[in-house]
Amino acid sequence: MQDNIVIIERLKPEQTKAMPVTGQVVDESGLPVPGVSIKIKGGALVGQTNNNGEFSVQVPDEQAILQFTAVGFETLEKAVTTGKMRIVIKAAINTMEDVIVVGYGTTTRKKIAGAVDQVRASQLANRPTANLTQALQGAAPSLSIQQRSMDPNGNTTNLNIRGVSTMNSNTPLIVIDGLISDGSSLNKLNPADIETVSILKDAGASAIYGSRSANGVLLITTKRGMKNQGPVIRLDGQIGLQDPKILFTPVAGYQNATLKNLSLTNVGMAPQFSPTQIQDLYAHEGEEDWYFNQILKTATQQNYNVNVSGGGANTTYLFSGGFYDQGSNYEGNYGIKRYNLRSNITAEYKRFKFSSILTYTRNNSNASTASNAIVNSSRIPTYYYYKMVAPNGKYLVNDVLTDQNPLAELRDGGYINSDNNYFNANLNVEARLFDGLKFRGVFGADVINDHRFTRRKQIPLYSSETATAPLVFMNSTRNTEDYNQQVSLLNYQLLLDYSKTLGKHSITGLFGASNESYTRRANEIKYKFTDPILGTPTTGTEIDPTSYGSLGATTENSINSLFGRAGYAYADRYTAEFNFRYDGSSKFEKALRWGFFPSGSVGWSLSDEVFFARYKEKVGDLKLRASYGLLGNQDIDSYQFLTSYTPYTNSYGFNNVGVTGAGFTFGTPNLLWEVTHTLNIGVDADFFNKALTVSFDYFSKTTKDILISPTIPSVFGTTLGKYNAGQMRNQGWELTVGYQVKTGSFNHNFSGNIGDSRNKVLKFVGDEQITTADNISKITRVGLPFNSYYGYKISGLFQSMEELETAALPVGMSASDLKPGDVRYTDRNGDGVIDSKDRFVLGNAFPRFTFGFNYNLNYKGFDFGMLWQGVGKRDMVVRGELIEPFHENYSYVIYKHQLNYWTPTNTDATQPRLTPAGATPTKNNYQMGSDLYLFEGSYIRLKNIQLGYTIPKNISQKIGMQKLRVFANAQNLLTFSANSWIDPESSEFDSNMSGSANSARNYPTLKYYGLGFNIEL
Repeated sequence: MQDNIVIIERLKPEQTKAMPVTGQVVDESGLPVPGVSIKIKGGALVGQTNNNGEFSVQVPDEQAILQFTAVGFETLEKAVTTGKMRIVIKAAINTMEDVIVVGYGTTTRKKIAGAVDQVRASQLANRPTANLTQALQGAAPSLSIQQRSMDPNGNTTNLNIRGVSTMNSNTPLIVIDGLISDGSSLNKLNPADIETVSILKDAGASAIYGSRSANGVLLITTKRGMKNQGPVIRLDGQIGLQDPKILFTPVAGYQNATLKNLSLTNVGMAPQFSPTQIQDLYAHEGEEDWYFNQILKTATQQNYNVNVSGGGANTTYLFSGGFYDQGSNYEGNYGIKRYNLRSNITAEYKRFKFSSILTYTRNNSNASTASNAIVNSSRIPTYYYYKMVAPNGKYLVNDVLTDQNPLAELRDGGYINSDNNYFNANLNVEARLFDGLKFRGVFGADVINDHRFTRRKQIPLYSSETATAPLVFMNSTRNTEDYNQQVSLLNYQLLLDYSKTLGKHSITGLFGASNESYTRRANEIKYKFTDPILGTPTTGTEIDPTSYGSLGATTENSINSLFGRAGYAYADRYTAEFNFRYDGSSKFEKALRWGFFPSGSVGWSLSDEVFFARYKEKVGDLKLRASYGLLGNQDIDSYQFLTSYTPYTNSYGFNNVGVTGAGFTFGTPNLLWEVTHTLNIGVDADFFNKALTVSFDYFSKTTKDILISPTIPSVFGTTLGKYNAGQMRNQGWELTVGYQVKTGSFNHNFSGNIGDSRNKVLKFVGDEQITTADNISKITRVGLPFNSYYGYKISGLFQSMEELETAALPVGMSASDLKPGDVRYTDRNGDGVIDSKDRFVLGNAFPRFTFGFNYNLNYKGFDFGMLWQGVGKRDMVVRGELIEPFHENYSYVIYKHQLNYWTPTNTDATQPRLTPAGATPTKNNYQMGSDLYLFEGSYIRLKNIQLGYTIPKNISQKIGMQKLRVFANAQNLLTFSANSWIDPESSEFDSNMSGSANSARNYPTLKYYGLGFNIEL
């Protein structure tokens, strides 16, 4: 008091009595947990645990409450105590305290109102997968991943979130460490560098990404170092064998010849093989070696990773390197090698924080030019005298492959050498302007350089071992192709981020602006008749001594965006959030290029209400969520609003002179965005002290103004651009369940997910469109799922001539053309004839009831885990030689799964009688496009199984290691499906749901068996 005036002074910093608190954080097994964030409840972050789980922090007084938070663990609150604290945190299974990465920030599951699934690094660890896409199989509901090929040099997968919502690409948007990335960047990442993958599914979570988020968003966050942690070195490695599993098998040679004769005599033709020839084949059955088996081999797969991480009081760092090597299962020296380097550094200075993420990936691929090796080798009968190579090394032909030899092309026919260099820079500066408000500036760059060199070498093929001159040459034109591509994607972001808590009220806000610029330049030069030794051009070619069909292309597009988020929460009980993005894309005409994509979401934690207290013993947390919003899709080529012209050098020859040609496509100036209206309703709950967690979502997506490519006659001479003329609805649900229990020293962890969706075309110009390829028709029709299978239904096999004489037959056929054992079709309209009016909708290829199930067990130092993954319902069409014996005189084989054919003594057969290619009965049986090709595609597969052991720490430390774990694992070990002769996981469709059907031409399914280690120094 001075002069009768009471003066209250601010407490000076040196007067504050800080209280030191030390301790260690461990998991339920007693192992230290590094990187746990520690904050004072209602206050700021005060520290992190080091690599031994230890911490030392300062708190204002002994009444303080500390919050311990770590990814993959439940958040724990503890009042400070004197002495060293021991904190035990529990592993989390999608609990409300989980930290979730969302667009441009993080939150907790309790606060979020959108539909978000998060996959952690532990779920991806030590799986022998080539890329991140494969590693995500079975990890989340309604995340459908279909493998189109297991060839390491052409490993293609379809990635889909929540089904089909558009007639164009349904591929989700990829965001890596906050930067929107080129779609190909996903599989350039090293899975060992991934910390979390967030899957944004609804408008509430995705709308902040606006015009490209209609198909969902994958947010990938990579690993980083931890504060106050000394250098930690981690080494991981695994090596194993990949065994190609051919699922269909040909009959023995003598049986093949016998059945070929039967097919001929069934239609009154003379047999091809004499009894003496068949007896000879029978006598030499032990010498048979099917071509398909000869072109395949077991291959090695190996993967090694190292990272060094740590940090000081104001810095963190992580440096990592990886090497992946997968050999091809083809004969020859083929395969892929991937090299990864990454650095992630952060530094803080007063109010500023700087971060730098630098990534370099190099892919080296050496592939064969033998694109038809599988189909050419699988269509050859197992006759012992069919040889691909003679003892003296000459490559041979036969009466089936008159100018082809798969083994010759694989070994000596040339190569496709590809090298891909990918560089990514992510530079970030953050400034705390005042309490709760941060400014962030981001610069990102993806730079990709692709080079592909293809050389086809001429190979002499001989008629026999003793022939002195080649009968024919493979690759006689000796083509050489040189392709180069440079891609750059530049990203600039400016953001203001606000967060404030006032008592029970929490307010968050985000506003940002960004620009993305994409540039692609490509050129290719093709040569014919190159030097057979050097591969360089020679003179005297048929058009020009330099090149043919060369091309050059440049593509540029850009998108400017404003985006934001505003959120409010009361006591974390009631939450509301509004997101928006305002995009302007150069892919549309100037007056139409801007689109606004808003969303709103609300959440209500019922379990925090007073009336819910009586249920808290059994139900821990219960939350309802709902969201609605608009999402966009601009997945079209650039410049489609303009008429475009494409010049081609040496497009064709005229008077032996190369002539330049040009193609053109008419533009559509009034193109608009596709817009998806998305509704999501969800519930999250946990029971029995968080031992059981359940999450359920229902969603409905209606996409309007779908871009459609018009069908025009080929005589028109060109194509028309897409235009907005379609509408679809896609509805579905998904369920995730987790359960953990401890029995003695055993820790069990169960988690499962399942999801389903169904789509329907609501609007389509002309109401329907039918496309046919390889006798398989698909229909797009209002009221049906997109691209449904369409064709005739079989009503059995004819059993007598009396049935034939009274039955409806295909147009142009009579009862005298067919016999008992041939296919009978359903006369849908009852007019007495089978024609196009009798076709049915047969099914849809998109997988339904996709599911995944994980089980993990820990017992002392042992750990065991397995992942089951599958599809509950799918209509799968299989075509060609896998269905029709001796297919169209292209295949000369009958496989074992085709032996249940009709005969007078096998009238309950599943397949029609044997007939030769070209015969009228064969046209009736196999070329009508019927459900004879349709099969059940559901399956369940043991995708991964793993058994590991962690050496006790007191032993590993004696050899200089903080941790040593060894393990054995296997991939694709067991599969249960209705059809054992084809891989049910393989897909005939791409991301646009276009394609024909599965055939025998897929790269075989690979089973993997391997060993590995995890070391921490």
